[in-house]
Amino acid sequence: MHLKVIVEKSSQITHAFIICNVICLFVVVHFAHKKTFIPPGTRLRYGFSTAPNCTRCSSVGIGKRMIRPTLHGIGNHLFYYSAIMYVAWLTGRRPCILSKSRDVLIKRVFDVDIPLVDIKTSGCPIYKFQHHCCGVYDKRMKELVHISKNTTLELRGFFQTWKYAEPIAMQLRQQLKFKNKITEFVTNFLSTCVPPGWSKLEFVRVGIHVRRGDFFHKGPKQIGFNTADEWYLTQAMNYFVDRFPRIQFIVASDDISWCQKHVNVSVFNNTNVNITFSVKHNAAQDLALLATCNHTVMTTGSYSWWAAWLANGIAVYYANFPKRRSHLSRLYHSEEYYHPNWVGIDDVK
Repeated sequence: MHLKVIVEKSSQITHAFIICNVICLFVVVHFAHKKTFIPPGTRLRYGFSTAPNCTRCSSVGIGKRMIRPTLHGIGNHLFYYSAIMYVAWLTGRRPCILSKSRDVLIKRVFDVDIPLVDIKTSGCPIYKFQHHCCGVYDKRMKELVHISKNTTLELRGFFQTWKYAEPIAMQLRQQLKFKNKITEFVTNFLSTCVPPGWSKLEFVRVGIHVRRGDFFHKGPKQIGFNTADEWYLTQAMNYFVDRFPRIQFIVASDDISWCQKHVNVSVFNNTNVNITFSVKHNAAQDLALLATCNHTVMTTGSYSWWAAWLANGIAVYYANFPKRRSHLSRLYHSEEYYHPNWVGIDDVK
């Protein structure tokens, strides 16, 4: 009789324990679904392992700056994305975009699976981190590992340095795959623009990006934004002509008419040099085209920077950006902005 009572009480305790766990699980799932787009414990396909003690609020992202109606500014958006992934890797957090808007520029161009989190309704504590200056590495980034895991990190600033991309370079290159339609465009363009007689010959492709446009406006010029001239472009192209027996240069620009007048194959007096211009293509198509080339000639701006980084070959950059002794030059540290393996050419005589 005594044993029967013990068994009955044990059975009641077990049933109560199971019911309690079911109720707790329901509450957790219910509130997680209401407060965020990311279910708790979700493992994302980024190559980053989420720390086992991460909570639902343990995310890192950038908010409204990632949302743009046009393709302009894609270079800056790639710096934002790189910073998110760097901090996610550094702190064991989930990378995300802190916005409920579905129209995200980085997702329109690349086949990335970064989730969206609406911080206004998430109910999570938020730590806002303001990045120092522009082309510099902010040492305070490493201090983010000490922020409570039960906190969402909101990054603010420009994050324009190779030092955030380098530790996670392999993962970034795996993630930043262009959309299929953009990839198909590149394949078709390159297959139809092979120079006559070159189809069975070996040659390298060097992408040239020429930034002009708004850098000529009064405001940007006054603070130190400048553009590479014809002299620099010739020197940069000569760098490759001296090293490779046969080259096709692919030129993309926001001022392609200027390029067609000033980037001229005749200066090389070499039948093994071809120049092909990308005409009437959008910013995403041109970036994918440049990224597919073997090597890169950069001019100025973050678009050129990412064209070179994605191509991952020899990169020649315009070393007089920002303009010397300008306000902007005091904000940029060249050794932290440009990758140490890239080759600088200066037009200051």
